[in-house]
Amino acid sequence: MFNQQSMPFSHAKRAEGKKSARSLSCFLIPALAAILFVLLARICYIRSFPAFLFSEDRKFERFTDKVFREEMNANTLNRHYIVANPADFKLDTKQVTLGNASLGARKKALASAENYLDTLETFDYEKLSQKHKLTYELFQDCLKSELAGSAWLLYDEPLGPTLGIQAQLPVLLAEYAFRTKGDIEDYLSLLSQIPDYFSSVLAFEKAKSEEGLFMSNECAAEVVKQCREFIADPESNYLIGIFDEKIDAVKNLTADEKISYKSRNRAILTGYVIPAYETMINALERFSGSGTNTQGLCYYPEGKEYYRWLVKSTVGDDRSIEEIEEAVKVQMVADFAAIRELMERSEGASDANEAASTVEAWSNLIAASTGQRRAAQQTGESEGQVETAKQTDESANQEATAKQTDDPAAMLDELREKISADFPVLPSVSCKVKYVHESLQDYLSPAFYLSPTIDDYTNNVIYINPASNYSDLELFTTLAHEGYPGHLYQSVYFSAQEPDLLRNLLDVGGYTEGWATYVEMYSYSLWDGDPVRTALFQRNRSFTLGLASLLDIGIHYRGYSLDQTTAFLEQLGFGSGTAESLYRTILEAPANYLQYYIGYLDFCSLRDEMEQKLGERFSLKEFHRLVLENGPAPFYILRKRLTENGAPAANQPQR
Repeated sequence: MFNQQSMPFSHAKRAEGKKSARSLSCFLIPALAAILFVLLARICYIRSFPAFLFSEDRKFERFTDKVFREEMNANTLNRHYIVANPADFKLDTKQVTLGNASLGARKKALASAENYLDTLETFDYEKLSQKHKLTYELFQDCLKSELAGSAWLLYDEPLGPTLGIQAQLPVLLAEYAFRTKGDIEDYLSLLSQIPDYFSSVLAFEKAKSEEGLFMSNECAAEVVKQCREFIADPESNYLIGIFDEKIDAVKNLTADEKISYKSRNRAILTGYVIPAYETMINALERFSGSGTNTQGLCYYPEGKEYYRWLVKSTVGDDRSIEEIEEAVKVQMVADFAAIRELMERSEGASDANEAASTVEAWSNLIAASTGQRRAAQQTGESEGQVETAKQTDESANQEATAKQTDDPAAMLDELREKISADFPVLPSVSCKVKYVHESLQDYLSPAFYLSPTIDDYTNNVIYINPASNYSDLELFTTLAHEGYPGHLYQSVYFSAQEPDLLRNLLDVGGYTEGWATYVEMYSYSLWDGDPVRTALFQRNRSFTLGLASLLDIGIHYRGYSLDQTTAFLEQLGFGSGTAESLYRTILEAPANYLQYYIGYLDFCSLRDEMEQKLGERFSLKEFHRLVLENGPAPFYILRKRLTENGAPAANQPQR
């Protein structure tokens, strides 16, 4: 949170294949100011009275509100995406800034984190309410985690072909809402600051280069290629057309004002933004070749230690990597055993015995995959056998998709109605389904939920990318991930609890993305298609997410090379092109897959643990309510809260 620079983000599904995998469902990019996660909340202001008149709770609120304001004032882009009306939060709107991404700025942020921690620990934890105790625990955990990672500041990579600043910044600018004239002026000011901001990013990259920690030549070449594509036709850059459309939609502007704004935007874009990208291209080409590692994190001097820290801090799971890896393999074997059974029951299975032998071969590979060399040495089964399973899965999807409408709005309504049996009632909110602008379809996710500001959380938007060509079943489960009961549902439900304002900055990726993946898997049970084939598709989805997570650990912790990864995946029926694409994606974003899959498994484990403990008294709906009301938290804190402060028993009052 405090030792990195980051952009605000949307929760999004991203396509499999060339750029990334569908399981990587949100932007999580080190970028602009302190790590600011858009999770929604309301503020409770405290008037100016002598401190001794306040209870410990009131003093704690004053402190956490102050932290929130300081972080919001540090970056205008983050502030714009988190609050709609800054004055209501007593935020400083005079200074417009993108922040600073240099190594020096990151070290200063660490000093701030240390000061925050010192102040936090002066409060008497036992005198705080349960609500504030949780905020205390989460903030303390976050600060300690950031300070623990201080030894590896230069291991962070703010640039990258898919998740890098240069890729995400244009998207955030394109989605920048013009609520007032002041927003337009701020936007133009931010554009003019991009050269200085990029200079701070490049200063950080120079420091990485000097330590031999610069990105691989292949990655640098991809970033350069992407930058060149963005500036290829400056006069027709997509940010010009999008800006013009947004200006035309602003009702309280005169015709002359609209002409003036359009002219200023074009001049700033061509005079500041395009040259900034050119400067980045030149710098990256200079730094290229200075890196000493083209493989996973474990090949850096302290790469394994960094990966352990990264998994704990982003996923929120404090188990060892070995324990997490074993949990992945156990679930993958279980999924494929279920696939075998489902294929035997499915009329579409061409040869159940052949499918069973494929399951056994895949399971053996998974079980042996702790040592990649051992896995690569196995002969496995023929590609034809694996192809049988893949074809069956495809036919299952095709049959299932014929059963239901492909209207996203109708699907969201259907999902909201169907989840009522197992999820608590959500406050009344609106959700518009919009389609990604044509000029952005090659850059944006197939679908994503754009988190609303914390003071306007009842108005929600989900974007669909027409270029994604979703099947009906894929669209249905994706809307469950992004909408009900996924990101939208979780965000709105949590915000309605009126949590401490600071909690808007204390997200845990394993919770938010794990929840969305958990309910995505649940949503397959709501589909009206053939239940056996739909279950087959769900199990296959889980298996492939597990495979990507297993490879994430293999590449970054165990040192799998591209050749070893390719050999392993070829035994599972994947081509070398797919293997290389997945390998490059995982190299770019270490531990990213784990947020979705391990988070999903942790929710399943917590649910099963509570059900075993309570037996017939267990209520799935009550379990979900408690998870949602506690909100984003590392699983080791969430588990403690659920087991000590409440259990999902059926005889507890429903809300």
